Amino acid sequence: MPFSEVFREVFPYYMAIGMTYDEFWNQDPYLAVYYWKAHELKRDEENQKEWWNGMYTFIAISTALSNIHMDGKKHKVNHYLNEPLRIRPCTEEELKAIEDRKNALVVARLNALKAAFDAKKNEEQTDAG
Repeated sequence: MPFSEVFREVFPYYMAIGMTYDEFWNQDPYLAVYYWKAHELKRDEENQKEWWNGMYTFIAISTALSNIHMDGKKHKVNHYLNEPLRIRPCTEEELKAIEDRKNALVVARLNALKAAFDAKKNEEQTDAG
């Protein structure tokens, strides 16, 4: 098959991904490679978006079904996500902020337990005295 025929065969594909007649036939041939790579990146991005959409749908349905099948007071109600799932990994600053929040929660819980313990101890001393 002559090269001109090959070019005629693939031309509709490149038009479909946005390349113009002039770009395909008259410009730098590497432009077709760049269009093809850009199209592949777009397809990968669309696929990733569809996967995330499926994940969100799965989480929503799982949450709803979990709440439907709760057996009374034994289980807490499950809630849908409070924030989006992360696409990129956390930066060092974000990881430190998350760790600081966790530590602050632990300290607050321990302080609350200590306050309850002290109140109970004072109550027992008052009752005994």
